[in-house]
Parts: sequence; C-alpha cells; structure tokens
Amino acid sequence: MDNEGNRSAAAGAQIPARLRAVGPGWHPLLERLHAQLTVDMPGYRVTDVTEKLGGLRIHVTAGEQAVPEKVSTLVAASVAEAAATCEFCGAVGRPRSRNDAPGGWIKTVCDTCHADWSAHKILIVRGDVLRRPV
Repeated sequence: MDNEGNRSAAAGAQIPARLRAVGPGWHPLLERLHAQLTVDMPGYRVTDVTEKLGGLRIHVTAGEQAVPEKVSTLVAASVAEAAATCEFCGAVGRPRSRNDAPGGWIKTVCDTCHADWSAHKILIVRGDVLRRPV
C-alpha cells in the first residue's frame, strides 16, 4: 500500500495505530504523548504522524471542536523532544544529512546511527530498523 493509502487507512486513528510511520527511537515519546492526550482529550485523532526533513510531524484533530491549547503544547513538546532524539535508537541525536553532506535526505540521528545510516547499513521500514547485509 502506498503512503496515501496508509494515511487514509489510518486517518482518524490514535497514535498507537500510527507508530509504524516513524522509527523505533521515537516510539517511546509518542507513547508518552498518547497517554497524555487520552487524559486531556480522550477522543483525539491523528490525521498524520510522519518524519519530514528530520523532524517529527503530528497532526491532531478533535473533530468539529478546536484542539485545546494544552494538547497543542503537548504535541509541540513531543516534536521538540524528537528533534534531539535519534529516530533509529532513541539516543541523543540531532538532524543530519548522510555523511553531513549539504542537501539530501535529513534524519535525526545519534553519532553511532549516523555512521551506519550514512554507509547505507541501516534504514527504517514500517517502524522497524532494518540492517542491510554486508
């Protein structure tokens, strides 16, 4: 199924149904966000959870109602935390391109995962880290 199909199939889902959209290093922070959101807005829905330009993107909706400011603040805090968390392993990281070359694909990675990602040894597929055979 393509990305559009994945998005429409999971449209209106809560975060646990969307964890496979990002790497496992971000799963714990998304699970914490889900726990917080279910307290403040039990019926919340996400229309998108994705990685873009090395950052976490989360779009939360409350249906016809406005999203409470507290929920927006919680989402913003998770996005900020992800910007300093390796998407592969969850260690402290920062947005970087492969080999730190200008331009190109950017992911938030720690130094160890950056070396493997730059060498095309690891990649994220459906929420899991896959290691390519050497």
